[in-house]
Amino acid sequence: MNDYLLKTLKARYEAEIQDAKYKINAIEEHNMVIPEHTDITGEVDKLLCKISSAEDKLAVIRRHYGESKAKGTVL
Repeated sequence: MNDYLLKTLKARYEAEIQDAKYKINAIEEHNMVIPEHTDITGEVDKLLCKISSAEDKLAVIRRHYGESKAKGTVL
């Protein structure tokens, strides 16, 4: 896998993590209720699954394509 592709994938997964964390924080801090998502715990669970999936993918990149190429990842 070339460096540009690795960098792009890492950025994608890191963005997914940050997006999910932001949404969880918004729900928590503002006690936000989304009209079409009245199941707050279910919504947070989905967001946690997104974080978990993205973190797993970052771990796979590190394991199979080397730690040196995966450096700079912020979890």
